[in-house]
Amino acid sequence: MAAGSHIIKTFSLATTLRVARLALSFALTCALARYLGGSGFGQIAVAMAVVSILLSVGELGFARYTVRELMKQDADQSAVLGTTITARFIVSASLFAGLIAWIGWRKPEGTLLLVVYGMQLLTNPATEIFAWLEAHGRVAQSVVAQFTGFIVSAACIAAGIWYQAPLWFFALTYALEGWIFISLSALVFHRCGGSVKWGAFQFSRAFALVSRSWPELASQAALILLFRLDTMMIEWLRGAEEAGVYGAAVRVSEMAYFMPGILATLFLSRLMQDRQNTAERFEKSVVDYFSASVVLAFAVAVGLLLVSPWMSFAFGKEFARSSEMLRVHAWAFIPYAIGIARTQILTVEDKLAANLPSVIVAVVVNASLNMLWIPAHGGVGAAWATLVSYTLAWVVWTYLSPWLRLNVSGLMTRAFMGLPRFTLLRMRSLLHS
Repeated sequence: MAAGSHIIKTFSLATTLRVARLALSFALTCALARYLGGSGFGQIAVAMAVVSILLSVGELGFARYTVRELMKQDADQSAVLGTTITARFIVSASLFAGLIAWIGWRKPEGTLLLVVYGMQLLTNPATEIFAWLEAHGRVAQSVVAQFTGFIVSAACIAAGIWYQAPLWFFALTYALEGWIFISLSALVFHRCGGSVKWGAFQFSRAFALVSRSWPELASQAALILLFRLDTMMIEWLRGAEEAGVYGAAVRVSEMAYFMPGILATLFLSRLMQDRQNTAERFEKSVVDYFSASVVLAFAVAVGLLLVSPWMSFAFGKEFARSSEMLRVHAWAFIPYAIGIARTQILTVEDKLAANLPSVIVAVVVNASLNMLWIPAHGGVGAAWATLVSYTLAWVVWTYLSPWLRLNVSGLMTRAFMGLPRFTLLRMRSLLHS
C-alpha cells in the first residue's frame, strides 16, 4: 500500500508540474513568436529539430535497460553508470564533432543556433543518473529538478524578450534548462549515496547493452525523425518563415501529446496483471484500452479544432495560416493516440521491435509526401503528410504486419466497432478500477 501511495503521489506531482509547465510554455511561446516573427521562430524550430534527432541517437536507447541493469541484485551500480555514461559520451561527442564538420561544410542558416543547441550533446549523457534515481525511487526529486530548470529558462526567455536579446540567446536558454536539470539531479544523486566508477568502462559491456537496446534506439530515432522531418523539409523547400508558421501549429498540437502517455500509465498495471491471467481477460483489457484511447483522442482533437481559429490572436497576424495547419494536426492526434496505445501493448507483450517497420515506412511516406506537397502547399501540405503517415504507421500497418495482424488488429477492430457503447462513464469507471 505504501509503495502504491508513493507512485500515486509521484505521478500526481509530475502531472501537476507538467500542466503548469505547459500553460507557462504556451504563453512564452506566443510571446517569443511575436518577438522573433516567422523567420526567427522558424530558425529556432529547425535547429531544435536537428539537434533533437542527434540527441535521440546519442541516448543509445539505454534508459529502460540502464534501470534494469541497476535493479539487478548483484549489480555494481557505479560500474554500470560508468559504462553507460561513457558510452553515451563517446557517441554524443562524435555526433557533435560531425555536426560541427557539417556546419563548416554546408554553412547553413542559423549556424550559431545549431552550435548552441548542439552543445547539449556533450552534457546530455549525464542524464543516465536519472535511471539511478528511478531505480531508487527518487523520481520526484528529479521531476522537481526538471521543473526548476524550466522556470529558470522561462525567466531568461521573458528577460530576453523584454531586453530584445539576439536569436542565439533563446537557444542558450533552452540549453540552460537541461544543464540546470542535470546539475540538480546530480546533487540529489550524490546526496543519496550515488557514485560513478569512470574507470569501469568496458567496450564489451557497452556493446552488450547496445546489442539489447538497439531496437529501442532505432524506434526512438525513427519516431523523432518522423516528428521533426516536416519542419526541416519545410525550411529546406519553402524557407525559415514558412517553417516558423508551421512550427507554431506544431507547438500547440504537441502540448496535448502527454495525455495519451498519462492514459498509458494508468492502464499499464491493469494490462500487466491481466497478462498473467486468462487470454480472454487480457484481450478485454486491451479492447478497453484502445476504446479509451480513441475517446480521449477525439476529445483532444475537438479541443484543438476549437483552439485553431485563435492562432493569429495568440501568435500574431503573421501566423494566421497556422490555424489551417493546426486543424489538420488535430485529426492527426487520433492515430497518434492509437499508436501510443499500440506501443504500450507491445511493451507488455515484450514485442517492441514490431514497432520499427511501421515507423520506418511512415518516415519514408512522410518524406515522399512532403516532397510532393510542401512546394505547392507549404506547411498545410506537411500537415496532411503527417496525418497520412501517422494513420499508416499506427492504424493501417496494424492490419498489414503479420504479427500485429494476428495479435492486435482484431482487438483494435473490436474497440472501433464497440465505440458507440463505450461511454465516458464507462471510461471513468475503468480509470478508477
